Amino acid sequence: MYARIDNVDLLCRDVGVIADFYHGVLGLPFHFPFEREEGWVALDAGNLTIFIFETTHEADLPRRTPVNEVNRPGWDSLAFEVEDLDAEIARLDGQVEWAAEIIEWKHPSGAWYRYRPIYDPEGNMFYVTEPHR
Repeated sequence: MYARIDNVDLLCRDVGVIADFYHGVLGLPFHFPFEREEGWVALDAGNLTIFIFETTHEADLPRRTPVNEVNRPGWDSLAFEVEDLDAEIARLDGQVEWAAEIIEWKHPSGAWYRYRPIYDPEGNMFYVTEPHR
């Protein structure tokens, strides 16, 4: 059986810009020392390491949206758990591009989530989410 997800990989056009965003703005610590000229960065996200690699691919694809039904197939996004969504929104406001307002989703089991999607500088979407299990 798999124990957990160890890491996830993200491709980008400019690893310096992405490292500045995920480390500088979001505050994710470096997993390994960052050396820009190597073309990659590894960041700690709690129980997951995010590896980001620079690519030379030039195709522009439409960005993902918070509406899953209209997005192309494939990995959609990451979601970072926060204790207080409103506090995290206040901390990030003016530093990030929000993809939508706060969304609430409730499951029949009683679990529910409050979350807000963000675009990184290259248009990848992720969420800050406040789960109530």
